[in-house]
Amino acid sequence: MSRPIITKGKTGIGNFGVGVMPDGTSDTLRVLIKPDGFHFVPSDFEDVVLPRIVFDTPDGSKYDLSFNDDGELMINGNKLVTSTNQEDETIGGNKTHTGLMKLEGGLQISSPSGKTFSITVSDDGSLNAKEVTDA
Repeated sequence: MSRPIITKGKTGIGNFGVGVMPDGTSDTLRVLIKPDGFHFVPSDFEDVVLPRIVFDTPDGSKYDLSFNDDGELMINGNKLVTSTNQEDETIGGNKTHTGLMKLEGGLQISSPSGKTFSITVSDDGSLNAKEVTDA
């Protein structure tokens, strides 16, 4: 259902609340605001465009949410990047981890020249690095 074109719109304020004539006749008002709340229909919002939404936190900080031209979520102008916990995922950029990090399944590190090393630990805590030739 789309919003009808308003040709002779009316508005009214009275003891009933606030009314307008977006989809009534020239003699009727549809009450939009009453003491018990707002009374809208979906077509009232069919042409609403929100380029961004700004949220305020209790401490007064503001967070701006929007989308870029590729449909990616932006927070304060920065693309939201999260890991997806999928196999064979590459996560770029510099990351700082705090707290305990567990690596299950092994660890591989690349040297400055591009060689890949597999890092293992023995039961007594000794580390061993072995070049991986099929990486």
